[in-house]
Amino acid sequence: MGLLPVSISIGILCGLWFQTTIWVPWLIPWVGYAAWASFYYAGGDKAALPKSIAANVAGMLQGAIFFWLWTKIGGGSLIFLSVIIGIFCFVMTMEGNIPLLSAIPGQFVGAAVYFGNLGAHKGDIWVTLLSTFVCMLIGNFAGLLSAKLPDLFKKASPAEE
Repeated sequence: MGLLPVSISIGILCGLWFQTTIWVPWLIPWVGYAAWASFYYAGGDKAALPKSIAANVAGMLQGAIFFWLWTKIGGGSLIFLSVIIGIFCFVMTMEGNIPLLSAIPGQFVGAAVYFGNLGAHKGDIWVTLLSTFVCMLIGNFAGLLSAKLPDLFKKASPAEE
């Protein structure tokens, strides 16, 4: 049976998430999918949820700060951009020493989707931050739901009946 139950769960929920983003265009589907993947990277269970959310939020907040610094202080300079990319990547990796932020790829995902989502919101730092947060939160909870749904359909063993 292997991955079949969770695959069905993920397939149905991914379709529902995409349809939701059609009804609410402010929500960006791939941002939720990225957070979903982050949830599974962090362990794919109840304990993974806070780690994935914390890492995603840390990454997107740092992405917003990074973008603000580059546009407001760096004047769009590519040299400045290279320097602050290096600094922020160093910081996100070092934050992995904090247990709640130990899912380091989740921070990179948070920053990356923040930057990718900027275009959908015409470069508005705050609207992008809010949209990214909402979509990533939904994606993480959808990940948890997709991991738990298969348990509802498991047959009880004779000892449990």
